[in-house]
Amino acid sequence: MMIPPLPESLAPPAPFPIVTAQSFDSEFVAPGVRRGSYRVQTTDGPLVVTVVAIDPHEPTVRFSTVVANDRLVSPGETVSSMARRTGAVAGVNADYFDIGQTNQPLNLVVRDGALLRTPSKRVVLDVHADRSIAFENVSFSGTVTYGSTTIPLTGVNEWPPQGGATVLTPAYGVPKPNPDVSIVQLVPVDEAHVATDLSGTYRVAAARFGAGNVAGVVLGFGPAARALGALPNEGDTLHLDVATNPALPAIANAVGGGPLLVAAGAPAVDPNAPAPEERDRRFPVSGAALTATGELLLVAVDGRSASSVGVTRPQFAALMVGLGATSAMAFDSGGSATVVARVLGENAASVLNTPSDGEERAVADGLFVYSDAPVGPPARLVVRPARVVALPDTVVAVSLAVVDAAGHLLASRGPASAIVRVAKTSRIATLRSGSTVAAVPIDVVTHLARLEIAPAVRDPDPGALVTFVARGFDARGRLVALGDRVRWSSDRGRFGPAASYVAPARNARIVATAGGARAEATLLVGRHRSALAFSDRPSLSLAYDFTSGARAAYAPMNDVPLPGEPQSFTVEIEGDRSGVGVRAAFVNVLGERRALTLARAVDWSGWRAVTIPLPDDLNPPVHLVSLYAVDTLANAPSHAAGTLAFRNASTIVAGTP
Repeated sequence: MMIPPLPESLAPPAPFPIVTAQSFDSEFVAPGVRRGSYRVQTTDGPLVVTVVAIDPHEPTVRFSTVVANDRLVSPGETVSSMARRTGAVAGVNADYFDIGQTNQPLNLVVRDGALLRTPSKRVVLDVHADRSIAFENVSFSGTVTYGSTTIPLTGVNEWPPQGGATVLTPAYGVPKPNPDVSIVQLVPVDEAHVATDLSGTYRVAAARFGAGNVAGVVLGFGPAARALGALPNEGDTLHLDVATNPALPAIANAVGGGPLLVAAGAPAVDPNAPAPEERDRRFPVSGAALTATGELLLVAVDGRSASSVGVTRPQFAALMVGLGATSAMAFDSGGSATVVARVLGENAASVLNTPSDGEERAVADGLFVYSDAPVGPPARLVVRPARVVALPDTVVAVSLAVVDAAGHLLASRGPASAIVRVAKTSRIATLRSGSTVAAVPIDVVTHLARLEIAPAVRDPDPGALVTFVARGFDARGRLVALGDRVRWSSDRGRFGPAASYVAPARNARIVATAGGARAEATLLVGRHRSALAFSDRPSLSLAYDFTSGARAAYAPMNDVPLPGEPQSFTVEIEGDRSGVGVRAAFVNVLGERRALTLARAVDWSGWRAVTIPLPDDLNPPVHLVSLYAVDTLANAPSHAAGTLAFRNASTIVAGTP
């Protein structure tokens, strides 16, 4: 059984920040698959790194691409949902996508040998038919030939056609009607036509029908294609020639992303990098790497949080080199960055990292790993937590599960199914379930290096019952079980059993002590409105002119600091029924710029108050840096000119001073 190794410590080269402390946990997932987690303290701040290592040489390992809801155009789907419904043991989000619109991926998609979408200029991850893996650029060419007419085929499942004809298959979904596009329905003529190969001879079954559900193979001809020749007629014979380089028969599965991070063991400069202006911004990120011995690594770094500040693209490349990568690439990151794997003792894959949105984001596609290992007899008792790290004289509840040698779950006794009593010294505890036995190390920690506290519910109303959660860490950064050893106090109100607390009428200072460590936090109670001042003027005026190709216009204003922990932003906008979109841009404590939509289309006249929620991961303190209009956030550009005005800006802030 092949189990890919992972380095027990990280020491990536510059520009990765200097590592000052770290801890590492690793566990078997399935034959040829291992997962690991690094908690790293650096000179830039803490980082949490999640890695899944896969050995493609393991015969029971299989790869496949999954697209959201099995359609390119869809509402999107979370990575864990894709993994569960397809039975994957591991996976990662992949390509950038048309977020909030069609949600379709923007680069190459190959699923089990079938070309679902043509490539862009950006790098892709290819799993070849011989199980080798490469990060490379893929090109596309194609033609449509009928009679004496040959028209370039410029896209597969790209709508509407750009420059030539495009092929739609049922994998696309439902195309939007487009009056400039003519549609031709095709039926394969060749009995040997392979479903995964679009090249071949077809008969035109119907022509010039409106866009709708795609059944079989459909050709779309835009104005540029129609200018090259008359359309085929019903009953005509037509030939499609579809080719990629590398050749499609060699590619089993492929997903897009970018940029290329590492080539030949050194950081790479990708000329087709997406959003190059974001190169040096700190983000949550995900990507993949290939080692010198052929293992594939799926990697995620958490970001936008106090527990993990994220990395820049050059730092991510350095991390990949530190993990042993000879080549590597990034995937769509930010709130999309997600790595999943089956945790030993569970049936399905679950999220390993912490998505920065506070919950999983629905994405377009992902690369997934499957285990074809057969189910065997009981081989191991899995205990959670696998190692008990606790203060002395505490009781720790653990869960038990029985798995076979391939990691398949055979039986589970659920959470808190056993009790481990921690004395004053470290030892090994023996737990049994049927014929399986587990030796559980118990590490006793007498002094905590750090104690953190937080309410289970943020910003409670006065009188609400609040439960607090305390987390302790040792000098190695390991989470320490605290049992009932935490002592709580407050400058207002009183604690009851199980760290329960009745919120007072105003903010309160909460103090916790345990294991020689102390933590303080302010409980923000309720919320209040705080007015914001743009400048000395009562309102701002924004003149815009989108009649000559301009795409955005900005209101003249200074940065406006938002107090405390802002929950929403409100501003009155004087509309002009122009249909332009309006956005607000904020910059947080990490220097990250976030643009949020105030109005997709200004379809009103006169003053209207607009309120938007501010995301939990905005990371205060926050500054409002601009209010601006864009030509369109709706269906069609407005190409308008006019003036908008803004007044009475305010924010709802957590807490009652």
